[in-house]
Order: sequence, then structure tokens, then C-alpha cells
Amino acid sequence: MNPGRLALHARHLAWRLTHPRQPVLREPIFMVGCPRSGTGVSIHLFDTHPMVASWTEAMRTWDPRHSDDPEADHHWTAADATDRERRRLHSWFEWYRQSHDKPRFANKNPRSSVRIDFIRAVFPDAYYIHVVRDGRAVVSSLLQRMEREPYRKGIPFGDFCKPPDWRRHVRSDPAEEAALQWREIVRHVLERRESLGERYVEYRYEDLCSNPRGVLGAAFEAVGLPADAEHLTGIPDRLENMNARSIGLLTPRQLETIEAVQAEVLATLGYRA
Repeated sequence: MNPGRLALHARHLAWRLTHPRQPVLREPIFMVGCPRSGTGVSIHLFDTHPMVASWTEAMRTWDPRHSDDPEADHHWTAADATDRERRRLHSWFEWYRQSHDKPRFANKNPRSSVRIDFIRAVFPDAYYIHVVRDGRAVVSSLLQRMEREPYRKGIPFGDFCKPPDWRRHVRSDPAEEAALQWREIVRHVLERRESLGERYVEYRYEDLCSNPRGVLGAAFEAVGLPADAEHLTGIPDRLENMNARSIGLLTPRQLETIEAVQAEVLATLGYRA
């Protein structure tokens, strides 16, 4: 365990010694979405809200044993939510919230996109913010990231979030595999939005870029946070939309492959070919 992680454990342990009762985290906010969909910039802006303590990723807190295992399944079900896991995650996330002296906790982790059933069993009163982006731009961004970080090329799905039943979707063509990755992860979330009801919030990366304050203001209100002007001061007027640039980097063959895989879900979300 590295020194930073050791220090984190020490701080959490010290807190637990002064809080003998089992901690309970109320109404956490989980940001989900396929990797490279805009969840990173979203949680960065979400964290500007003065009432939110956001913990980005927290990979090893979610999964202390298998977070770095390239063969591990990222899809967890309600059956995986043991009492021990409930107690552990409530303890860690409530400690983080209290240590930052904020009333609400938020976490962004793309792997949570395929763990919603697990999260609901652990945190029944949680809110979910789903960030959606044009799947063609997402695939291009995934491929670019793998070029910049070559170690990812030897790992299924580039060491990003793996979809449910991921072994069935492994391909020799990186573009096809990434297209399946987006399709299956987004589809998995969309299948749950009706059952989540008012605790599910969805917005598009494209809308976030054109109107960050409007989109995030609506998201704040949907999860029970105030969205007056004073709560939006850290959010810019506009963001650069990288879709055209990203899609422009795809070859015609890659684009054809991606659209063939993603066509149904792209149409469901209103993205035109």
C-alpha cells in the first residue's frame, strides 16, 4: 500500500475510533456514464457547489481487492451487497463527507454505471446523475486515450469500465470493442432509469457544453441542492464541445463499424447519423 493510501486509512481509522456507532450516509449522489462521456468535467463542476464533498473515482475504496485486476468483473448485482460491504462503504463515504464538513456526498466512477443494482442495495436513498455523450465521440476519445497510454492496449476494454458479460464483447478491432463498450454500458443504465424514478437525472455532454449553468443548476435542484446564483459561481458560461474534433479523427471504416454497433442506442438517445 502506497504512503498516500496508508495515510488515508489512518485518518479513517482515527475517525472510526471516535465514532463507535455504525455510520450511515444519507442521500449520496453517484455520477455515472460510459468512460470519456464527460463525467470527469461534470464532477469537477459539481464539486464547485459549496454543499458537496465529491470523491472522484475512489477505485480502491469501492473494490480494495480487485480494482486493478484486468480480469475482474465490474458488473455487481444486489446479491453482492453483503452486510459487510454496506457497513464498509457507509463508513468510508460518511467519513469523507464529515471530514470535508459538507452536508452532501458525491462520487464519480464510471464503473458505478454497471453497479447500480448493487449501489441501490447499499444506499437505498441515493441519487444518480447519468452523463450521456454521442457514442461515436466517446469511442474516438477512448481510442485516443489508449494511444496516449499504450499499456491500455493489452487490457480488455482499455482498462476502463467493462460492460456486463464483458468476455462476450471482446473484439480484435479496438473500435468495435469500444463501440460495444459504450452501447452495453449506456443500455444497462437506461434499463434502470424508469425504476429509479425521480432519483435518476440524465443530461447530455453536448448540452452541458452549451449551457453549463443551466444544466448543472437543474441537476442540483433534482438531487435536492439549492441552485441560486451564489451556488453557480464556479461554473463557466460555456465549455468547448470536443465532439466534432473527436469524430473527425475516426476513419470512414471505423465510423461505419461504430454506427453499425451503436445505431439502436444512438437513435434512442436522439443522436443522428
